[in-house]
Parts: sequence; C-alpha cells; structure tokens
Amino acid sequence: MFLKKEITDQLIDNVHPYALSIQRITALWGFSEAALGGLLHALKLPFTGIFLGSAAVIFISLIAHYSKEKSAILRATLIVILVKAFVSPHSPMTAYFAVALQGTLGYLLFSFIKFERIAALLLGLFSLLFSALQKLFILTVLFGTGLWTSIDLFADFIFSLLPVIKFSSSFSFSLLIVSIYSGLHISAGIYIGIKASLIPGWVEHRSKSFERSKLKSHYSEDLFEQKKKHGKKPWWRKRSGIFLFTFFISMLTLSFFYPELGKNRIYEILFMLIRSIVITIIWFSILSPFIVKRFKIFLEKNNFRHASEINEITALFPDFRSIINICWKLSQNHKGIKRLRVFFSDSFSLLLFVEVNR
Repeated sequence: MFLKKEITDQLIDNVHPYALSIQRITALWGFSEAALGGLLHALKLPFTGIFLGSAAVIFISLIAHYSKEKSAILRATLIVILVKAFVSPHSPMTAYFAVALQGTLGYLLFSFIKFERIAALLLGLFSLLFSALQKLFILTVLFGTGLWTSIDLFADFIFSLLPVIKFSSSFSFSLLIVSIYSGLHISAGIYIGIKASLIPGWVEHRSKSFERSKLKSHYSEDLFEQKKKHGKKPWWRKRSGIFLFTFFISMLTLSFFYPELGKNRIYEILFMLIRSIVITIIWFSILSPFIVKRFKIFLEKNNFRHASEINEITALFPDFRSIINICWKLSQNHKGIKRLRVFFSDSFSLLLFVEVNR
C-alpha cells in the first residue's frame, strides 16, 4: 500500500460503498483519452502512445470483467469517442480510430475467449503493436521507403568514420530502430495485458480501504495547466518533424561533400521532402475536410442521443483532476521512477473508489 498517513488524514468518514460501476470506468477511460496526453506532457514522459494504449487496455478489461454483456465495451467505446471529441475537439482522426479499434478488438476478444487473462493479454499485445505500427506506417506513407534507406546510408557513413567499430555492410540500422521501437511496444503490451487481468482481484482488495471514504479537495499544483492549444500542429512543426528535417538537411550536405554516399542521393532526398509536402497538402486540403465533415455528422447524431451520459461523465472530470493533483503533491517525498510508481498507483486507486468532497 503506497498511501501514507498524509492521505489517510484527508479521508473522512462518509459512506461510500464499494461498487465499481461501468459508468465510472468509462468516465476514467474518457478522461485518460481527453486529458492523459496533457498530463504526460506536463510530466515530460516519452512514448505517450504506450501510456494511452495501456490505459485503454486496463479500462476495457475492467469493463469486460464487471459487465454482464460484452456489448457494454462497444457502448463505452462510443461514449469515450464522444467525450474525447467534446473535451479535445482538436484531436487527430488517428486518435479516434485508435480508440475505435481498441474497443472493437476488446469486444471481439472478450466475447470469443472465455479466459479473461488470455483475452486481456492479447488485447494488450495487439493494441500496443498497432500503436507502434501506426506511426511507422505514417512515416513510410509520408516519405516512402527511401527514408529507411537514407537512415541506413547515414549510419554506414558514421560507422565508417569510427574505425574502432567494426560492423557488417549488410547491417540495417533502420531495421534495428524499428525493431527496438516495436519491441518496446510489444513488451509493454504483454506486461500491461498480464497486469490488466489481475486488476479486478487487486481492486477488490484495495477497495476495502475506501469503503467509507471521500476525499477533501484542496489547492495543489495543477499538472493540467497548460497554454491554450490552437489546434493540432502539422508534422513539420513537431519535434519529430524538426528532427527529420534536420536529418534530411544533414544528408543533403553530406551527399554534396561525400559523393560515395550516392550520386543520386540528393535528388532522392529532395523527392522525399516534396512527396511529404504534397501528401500533407492533399490530406489537409482534400481528404481531411471530407472525413472530418462526415465524422462531425456522426458526432452530432450521437451527441444528442447520449447527451445525459456525456454530461454525467464530464462532470466527474474536475474531481479526477483534483485527485491526480493531490496524489502528485503527496508523492513529492519520492524521486524519479519511484515517485512515478507511487503517483500512478495512488492515483489509480483513488480515481476508482474516491469522490471529492467539495
């Protein structure tokens, strides 16, 4: 138990019987999709896709465990998409697609596989693997396979300048990068899938500490306070896009001064840049407006049908924020990874069982 006396001192005797409702789990899933990205950014944590995908796996597994009908997963998925669109309207279409895929996959796995541990494991594996492949696929569509060839040539050139390092000419540095990146997601997916299947038992044990508790809210550091966003940045304004442009400029410069990199390398790199710009223009000017228009029609129809549920769920968000801010403040006695472990464990427990008493 990570919770210290500090936090138990803030718990007051107020009847709150243990009942982990599907609505609360759905609300937490919607909150993670709408706000977890900003929280991870505030904590300066890398690989946000792993955290968001892992959260989805946990909440889908909990819904599957506590619901009588597995169709509740599909209903929760729709509500989460609507909440995400309401709270974070500038989210990219790929984010909605990821939520829809995770929910559909969770429904299929838990419907046809009777052993929850196996279903949760497969859900974690496939969800996180998709998260990795999605980003790699987008890079390949934007820049073509020439991107990976350029990375290999650049790595060969760098290694050739380091005589102390011997390597085979058939070594593919781009394949190593892809393998490590995918391996991290697969490992995280397997780990979170195993953990997600054990959470119901952990929930039952942990809930005993909160059966008669509410949490007093108080002011603390707001992890969610950020500058107002003005829509999603195009890829070339992101850090990853700036890195890619820097890489291409470096390759152009090296190709000019070192012809052994390839006579046509300059033209191939220019073609990749032009290709990415053209695809981006086509996406933002033609395809994206069409898809967004259709998606908005879908949202308007479903927002009207599920307005009360959306309002009830979003009404819980201020309480969730307060709990997370309090847990972050109370974890300040720990440092580094241990602080994050304590923070996430305490936050998850309190988010499931405790209400804020305002």
